[in-house]
Amino acid sequence: MTGMKGKDFKPLQKEKDSGTSGGPGGSPGRNFASELWDEVRGGAEHFQSTRGQLPRGRIRQFFYGVALPFHIARVTLANPTVRATYLKVTALQTAFLLAIAAAWAFNQFDGEKREKQRTAISEAARERAEARIEQRTQELEAALKARKGQGPSQGDSAAVTKAVTALINEAINSGKNGDLPPEEAAEAAETAADEATAAAREAEEEREEAAQETPERATPEADAEDSLGDQISAVIRAQVAEALQDVPEANAKGSRVQKELQKKGLNIDAPEVRNGVFFLGSWEFWALFFGSLSVVQWIVVALSRDYHTVISREASLATGVPPEDPEITPRVRLNVPWMRSKLKRRWRAFLLFMMGVPALVLLCIPLCWFPKSFTLLSSLWGFWWLIVFAAAKSDRAWVAPVTRPPWFVRVWSTLPALHVGPLRNYVARMARRAEGIAGPIATVERQPWVFAGLALTRFVGTIPPFRCFTRPFIPVASAHLIGLDPEQPPALKSGGSPPPHDAGD
Repeated sequence: MTGMKGKDFKPLQKEKDSGTSGGPGGSPGRNFASELWDEVRGGAEHFQSTRGQLPRGRIRQFFYGVALPFHIARVTLANPTVRATYLKVTALQTAFLLAIAAAWAFNQFDGEKREKQRTAISEAARERAEARIEQRTQELEAALKARKGQGPSQGDSAAVTKAVTALINEAINSGKNGDLPPEEAAEAAETAADEATAAAREAEEEREEAAQETPERATPEADAEDSLGDQISAVIRAQVAEALQDVPEANAKGSRVQKELQKKGLNIDAPEVRNGVFFLGSWEFWALFFGSLSVVQWIVVALSRDYHTVISREASLATGVPPEDPEITPRVRLNVPWMRSKLKRRWRAFLLFMMGVPALVLLCIPLCWFPKSFTLLSSLWGFWWLIVFAAAKSDRAWVAPVTRPPWFVRVWSTLPALHVGPLRNYVARMARRAEGIAGPIATVERQPWVFAGLALTRFVGTIPPFRCFTRPFIPVASAHLIGLDPEQPPALKSGGSPPPHDAGD
């Protein structure tokens, strides 16, 4: 057992045999993969093997920060009392979130049922409209047959005019009522006129054959009737199209908002099963789903924050970090001052991010050949602030020593060509804006890789319902990392607690 423990606690010791993947006999690719895995594993297991100092190497430090909250959780939950409280709180929070998700799913299912019913109603309306147009077609056909029996010299009879008008009105009403799309209504009317004319012409030819008339005698009359039929079709198509030109193409009785969003590129398509195949739906739907669930998760955490405070305190005591939270009796409540400070922090983070956008735009000008340059730079800039505010979860970050301006101010100051009026004022405003969070920035600059790993865990932990499980251990992990910083105030080096700061959550 002791041998196994020693082996687990020394993950970086390589095998000396030449037959192993990491040995001299392995290929360069396998050696690189083995060395990379050793780095990752060494960083992830460093908390177990060596406490009180950071691992060496950026990769190890990054994965040390990634795994640290889970190591703290493992040590903390070894206490049965704390574990029972933790499981009870997270189970209730998760159950509430799952209930909200189930309500969403059932509501979406009802929405699909209503959509199917609406589709069925639309299909029924379409069939009725097509039946009415067919009836008007038969009336026009009968009128044309009667006119052909009288001979083309009689001109347009009143019955033909009446039948054409009825067909036009029927097509227009179908398009305006939404029973048929406007273009389809006009096409249906034109097709109906063609069919009526063709049927009437066939009846006339049959009558001529019965009267034993020669084809040469029937041809001029047939040509005249063909010309009349084409004129009727063209007139009907033109009048119906003109009457329906102001009617929107998607004039249906469904939701207008959804159709407008789809035209703009947003497709809120829910997942569904079609013919035994499960379709995930659109990414817009899942973004809306998890966004709404994140809001609910935030409300749940706000109401039960006291229980997370108690668990964080127990985690600090279990891992030897002086607790930053007072000993309280937890209860479900709405902490208005905490919510107010939380919103203020979110607004400050947004302003800090937006202050860098003009500089990002300026940097992207030479990179115009790379179309995704702004997306890439803005993502890195946003992740930097995510790292800073991950460190700021501990009160120790706010009293950390600050020995120099933030890196983005220093980099800008090293470019003399940018020291002109507007740009110089812009950098000065950025520096003033960053003064309020100078402590966390300096802390991250001294240990960027471990806090980058911690920020990644915190970011993934915000996805519902993971936040309920990871949130109590993030501030303790940040305090643990700051405790490894050689530059600390004397009070913290001696094991004291930092003054309370309304910045953690």
